[in-house]
This record gives sequence, C-alpha cells and structure tokens, in this order.
Amino acid sequence: MKKKKKNLKLTVETGLHIGMGNDAVQIGGVDSEVIKDPITKLPYIPGSSLKGKIRCLLETEGGTNGNGYGENDKSLNNIFGPKNQNIKTDAPTRLIFRDLSLSESSKNLYTEGEISNESKTEISIDRKTGTASKAGPRTIERVPPSISFEGSILIRYLNDKDLSETERIINEGIALLNNDYLGGSGSRGYGAVKIELT
Repeated sequence: MKKKKKNLKLTVETGLHIGMGNDAVQIGGVDSEVIKDPITKLPYIPGSSLKGKIRCLLETEGGTNGNGYGENDKSLNNIFGPKNQNIKTDAPTRLIFRDLSLSESSKNLYTEGEISNESKTEISIDRKTGTASKAGPRTIERVPPSISFEGSILIRYLNDKDLSETERIINEGIALLNNDYLGGSGSRGYGAVKIELT
C-alpha cells in the first residue's frame, strides 16, 4: 500500500474539554481536568478523539442526503476500520490519526506563563424545583479559545481512485466537525473548533 500524509491544524474557538478522568478530587480542586502529556504537563488532543468524532458524524450526518452513512457502511469500515468484529475488510485500516500537540506559538504561550487552562464552575439545576441541585457546583478545566494544535493523518491507499475517495470522505468529516463540537459538553457551548488540512 502507498501512504500519504495530511497535516492538520486545529484552532480552539470555544473552551475545549477532553477529559483525562480523575481518581480523587481535592476540596476546592478541579473535578475534571483536560488530558495532558505526562512529561510536559501540557494539553494535547488524542488522535482517537478526533478519529472517533469524525467517524460518528459521518455515520449519523454524512452522505449526500445528510442522513448518515450508518455504522455498517463498507467505505467507512474500510477507511476507519470495522466497529463490528464480524465485518471483514479487504485491507488494513486506511487512516492513522496521530495525536495533536500544541502548535509552537501556543506552546510558547503556556511555557512563558502568558496563558493557562481555564477553570469553569458549573451547577446542575434540579428540573423539578428549578433550583441548584444538591450535588453542588463542579469545576471543569478547559483549553481556552485561540489555542491551536497540530498533527497529521496518514492515509494508506491502493491507487489514485482509492486515495481520492478517502480524501473526499475525510474532507466531508472535517466539514461536519467544523459545524459541531469536539470533546465533552458541546451542548453547553464547549468544543467549537476549526480544522484546516494541508
């Protein structure tokens, strides 16, 4: 199989939260932190988060009629890999999504102390009483707007027609994501992003 690399840049437009899961929350601490590189302690975006979101949007909203390809679509299973172990494909998964790291300019903002992740405190409303829930407030960590990440997608393909079809589906998925959200709490305004492929 041949390979082609597509570089991408992702710019955060509204606070982005891709959580890492917390085993213990300290009093007064953040309830849900963003995922960070264990060495640099800087935020990154797992390739799996991007791949999963794009696939989900294609399954539910893609295609010419906007009703989605569905999870058993042969072209999606060939490109992203089958979800169901009973589905057989003719070749290895075509797409490899690399993790996205901070762009150099955004990394400098963090390391020079000019910017840091934001903490957003939220409360749950009891739907019956219309008052704050007894669960109390929770604090969510978010990557702030204007921060950018860079990464790549590696395409494995058999011939020019195969490459063209794969690129068409990737572009369709990215267009859908640019009109949706990445990460958690999108219905509350989180995770609007702009992705550009080169």
